Amino acid sequence: MAPATRTRILVSAAAVVAAGVVAGVVLATRQDPKQPKAICKTPSASIVAGVPSRHIAAVRAAFAKPPKQAALALEPLALLAPKDPVVVFNDAVALFCAGYPNEATTAFEQAKKVGANTYYGVESDLLLHPQYCQQCGGYPPFTYSGKDPLLLEGMAQQRAYHQESAEKLWAKDAKLHPDDPDAQVAAAVGRFDMSNLNASFSRLGPLAKRFPKSQTLRFHLGLLLLWIGQAKQARTELADTIALGAHTELGKTAQTLLAKLPSGGTSTTKR
Repeated sequence: MAPATRTRILVSAAAVVAAGVVAGVVLATRQDPKQPKAICKTPSASIVAGVPSRHIAAVRAAFAKPPKQAALALEPLALLAPKDPVVVFNDAVALFCAGYPNEATTAFEQAKKVGANTYYGVESDLLLHPQYCQQCGGYPPFTYSGKDPLLLEGMAQQRAYHQESAEKLWAKDAKLHPDDPDAQVAAAVGRFDMSNLNASFSRLGPLAKRFPKSQTLRFHLGLLLLWIGQAKQARTELADTIALGAHTELGKTAQTLLAKLPSGGTSTTKR
């Protein structure tokens, strides 16, 4: 969670939303006569262990410069290595900090694609959607305390920011166990995407009708609702989770989450 927290402190999520329509114009060809002002005074490189890149030294060197110079240094590198999530994500950060939020949005969208199975993909999705839970960190985690090896391996993959790998494992398990609510819910959670909320919720809705007394279903439905700022609906699902077993792992976690929710609110985020 530390890298995600550091990046969110560095890059103001609210300002990313203010980017509006993506311009798609690189810094080197920008024709706006108004000179942008740097947003971040001392941006730093985001380097995450386990994501290979041949350009880590160059990325670090760029961030040793002031914001605008860092962006100028990284733009050619981003053109040279457009499929390197380390380069593209850091280019987005540099662009934002240099005062180019539109171009940063474009770069974050590219980082989400090329870094889809890494921290950079998940973090880019969060920064592109600041209206959702920015304090949560990562995607909604699937929680399971049983012995199914595919579900457990998927949990490990997700917690390492390998969301695509987790999704594949959970989808496989769901096919193997069509009547198991744990497997079916995991497959739905694995599809979570802030740009396409229907990917998960379109699965969870029918599952709620199939397994109305499933604590796993109620908990994770509440968790995803909480992630997208729907606190009122999340509160209902989490209360149902507790009613189905207050002393289970999910029941206890639901109690903790409920205690942190604002009373009477309808959203956990400011719109």
